[in-house]
Amino acid sequence: MTPEEQRVRDYLISQGGKYPFEELWVRSIAARLELIKEVTDVNQNQADFSFDSAEWTISEILEHVMTSTHTVTNLISELAIGNTGDSSNIDPPRTVSNLSIDELRKGLLDGAFKWTSMTDNLPVMPNMNQMSNHSFFGDLHAGAWYLFQRVHDLDHLNQIRNNKSHTDYPNI
Repeated sequence: MTPEEQRVRDYLISQGGKYPFEELWVRSIAARLELIKEVTDVNQNQADFSFDSAEWTISEILEHVMTSTHTVTNLISELAIGNTGDSSNIDPPRTVSNLSIDELRKGLLDGAFKWTSMTDNLPVMPNMNQMSNHSFFGDLHAGAWYLFQRVHDLDHLNQIRNNKSHTDYPNI
């Protein structure tokens, strides 16, 4: 694990174990809302723009975030009640998106609603002993996974901003 990965892991473990889910929800949903806001005015041409074959398009980023959110939501729900969770596809690989930008925006919003519903259904005293492995950050408990989604959204928000700031990014 790199020093940066260890720093993030320490943050996820400590903060995720210190605060109840209702308090963590504010941080998490704020990141998601910022992500939604960032793509509100993106059109299909901009969503599919690629300035480098090694860089993800906005469409690819959004589909990745949608898929990851669904998996992390299920994982947290299982870990919080003491079950073994499946973290095997937490960070899905880059794939070409076949969804329109409107479908992707709706998917982000739906993910935020499901996140809120999941949070409301988590136990007040969640199990923080059950862990599931993340490929970069090692074993994480339910609270750490909860904050992981915030970090994940913010990382991809920065990736989208990088695409939008590129000199060749389409204006229309």
